[in-house]
Amino acid sequence: MVEGTLVKSKGSPALGHGFLFGLVLGVIQIVLGLLVSNLHQPALTLPLSLVGVLFALFFYFLAGVRASQSTGRVGTGAFAGLWTAIISALVSLIGAYSLATVNINTFRELQRVVIEDAAKRLNQPVPATAEQFLFGAVNASGLGSFTLSLLLGLLIGALGGLIGRGKTSRYSRIYDAARPAASATPKHS
Repeated sequence: MVEGTLVKSKGSPALGHGFLFGLVLGVIQIVLGLLVSNLHQPALTLPLSLVGVLFALFFYFLAGVRASQSTGRVGTGAFAGLWTAIISALVSLIGAYSLATVNINTFRELQRVVIEDAAKRLNQPVPATAEQFLFGAVNASGLGSFTLSLLLGLLIGALGGLIGRGKTSRYSRIYDAARPAASATPKHS
């Protein structure tokens, strides 16, 4: 058995690392979201949100470094960051919709309070379509942040890939050394 065959992977390092780091990041984002929504401390909302952004950037970068170490290519790191963003967004979305479903009456009451407060500040009656407008605005905001996280995942993952590509793992170097060179194979006519 050739020593290098132990590292030959079935599948994409980008997807594997992206899935792993995305899953962990998604759980961290759910926990931070629970903290923000349950602490009822407006002064902590911005700091906890910034902590979430820093965690996301760190995990995009780390996924890019680790994935590119397996292949030596920057593109692998970029795709690992992208997969990290996709998986973490899906995990966060599932968590958010689960919480919204369980606490639907609380969310409806909060929505009503926000709309009435805005109408009171503007000295206007509450329009009949205000709830639909707020629902659309929240969804548009979510779509915008999802798009931004994909872009950041791709860019930060590529940065991680740029740093990690020169630091390929010991096992991938053994695998590369065990592979016969393409020019060394004889050609038969």
